[in-house]
Amino acid sequence: MRDTITVGVVGGILGTIGMHITNMILSYLGIVKITSLQITATLFLNWEQANTTFGILIGLINHLFIGAIIGVIIAFVLKYFGKDYYLLKGLGITGLGYLIGMGFIIPLIGAVPQMRNDTLTLTGHIFSYTVFGLIASYFIAKYAKFRVIKNITLKRR
Repeated sequence: MRDTITVGVVGGILGTIGMHITNMILSYLGIVKITSLQITATLFLNWEQANTTFGILIGLINHLFIGAIIGVIIAFVLKYFGKDYYLLKGLGITGLGYLIGMGFIIPLIGAVPQMRNDTLTLTGHIFSYTVFGLIASYFIAKYAKFRVIKNITLKRR
């Protein structure tokens, strides 16, 4: 794919799907008490509404949008800084997204304050974010066809 935004969106959505599956498995195993869908639903809804049908739908849509945005950021990083070490670059961007989202935005708006008391859930989310970063950056590096613009130097006469 030649379009940077498109490959970033698709990579981000695929990473989000992998992240969500990982998160659901961790939830099923009892490691994660609050799922990523519940967290993204509470960006706009109260906790009581996050577990309703519409809350789950809103959480899913928010989750996919956020993943797509981070995927686009990863795509631009790979485009301008190169595809070498793409997994490391993808994990770095994903870690920054985790830090901003879970470290600043979620506490700032007061969403899911109960997470601050559950280190196992937070650890599970770090693992889920890692899965996201690996899948998204792998897809983007594999399928992106970035154009290389060569510097043209003009000769003086």
